[in-house]
Order: sequence, then C-alpha cells, then structure tokens
Amino acid sequence: MKRWQIVLTAVAGVALVVSLIGNYAQQRSKNELRTELKDSQSKQKQTAQNLKAKTTKNQVLADQIDTFKSTQNNKDKSTVELDFNNTANEFLKYMFTFEPDSYKTRKEHVKGLVTDDLFKQYFPSNQNFGDSNNVSSKLDQAKIYTRAKQDQNIDGLAVITFESKTGSNDFKKQTVLYQLSYDTTAKQLTKVKSLGDSFEASDIQ
Repeated sequence: MKRWQIVLTAVAGVALVVSLIGNYAQQRSKNELRTELKDSQSKQKQTAQNLKAKTTKNQVLADQIDTFKSTQNNKDKSTVELDFNNTANEFLKYMFTFEPDSYKTRKEHVKGLVTDDLFKQYFPSNQNFGDSNNVSSKLDQAKIYTRAKQDQNIDGLAVITFESKTGSNDFKKQTVLYQLSYDTTAKQLTKVKSLGDSFEASDIQ
C-alpha cells in the first residue's frame, strides 16, 4: 500500500474514533441532562406536595384556633377563665423551663396543677427522665386561647414558643401547639395533648 493511502486510512480511522467518542459524549451528556431534569422535576413535585401538606395543616390549626375565642388579655374574662389561664401558664412554665437536674423541683410544682392521672403520665413513679437526657429548656412565650365554659370544664389551646438544647449545644427555638382541658371545680388541668410541632410561630399567628 502506498504511503499516501496509509496516511489517508490512518486519518480516516482517527476521524472515526473522534466521531464515535463525540457521539458517545453527546449521548452521555443527553442522558445526564435527562436524569438531572427528571430529578429536578421529582424534587419540585415533592416540594409542592410538602408545601400543600403544610398549608393544609396550618389551615387546620388556624381553624382550630378560630373555634376558640381569642382572649389573651384579662379584659372581660370571668373568674374561671382567669383561673384556667393562671393554672395553664404555671403548668407550661414548669414543663418548658428546666435544667437537667430540676426534675424533682418541677414535679413538686406541677403536682397540684393537674389531676392524679395526668401527673402520673408526666412524672411516673421512680423514674427521672428529665435528669437522664441532659436537656435544658426555657419558655419564651405561651399564648392561651380559651373556649366558653361547658358544664364544669373549659377547653383551650396553647401556642408555645420555647428554646431547648442538649448538653453544650446551642439552644434551638421551637413552636408547639397543645390542647388543654380544665376542671373549674377541681381547678386542675385534666387533659394536655400535643397537636404537633412541625410549623413556625409565624404560621399560626
């Protein structure tokens, strides 16, 4: 084979290899773009679903609050409402403000504020949960929403903002919502139920 034919064949071979490499790279790039687009669409869909779920939950919380009359100050409140507010605020203060070694002190303060069953729920006999997990907490604010008295009971919602930390970590702020029930005769809380904490304070103002 003549020299020019050899060179021509070599050049053609190189061109073919370059073309194949180029096609492969282009196809791979297209596949990567398709994968990225698919991932992006999936993330957008998930974000939209999360936003919808959060919006729905916040609306539910707002509707629950709307069923209660917003009486956060003492104006026009009855004596039983004031008793409920005072008891609820005292209870929340000790439940959300504590140090790792304050379990016994909190237990003594809370005892008269709740029924025996509720007390045993939060402070089981011979168990010091609060002393074992090295958690500190401080209550920032508790807003109480009350509903009109029914028989001898008053129901309420508490929007609670507090900060907590474990050990030497930084304090982290949280907002939680609790449903409360109060016996106006015994002057004790009969029910304290958490309604969740996956929202910001601004979501339920």
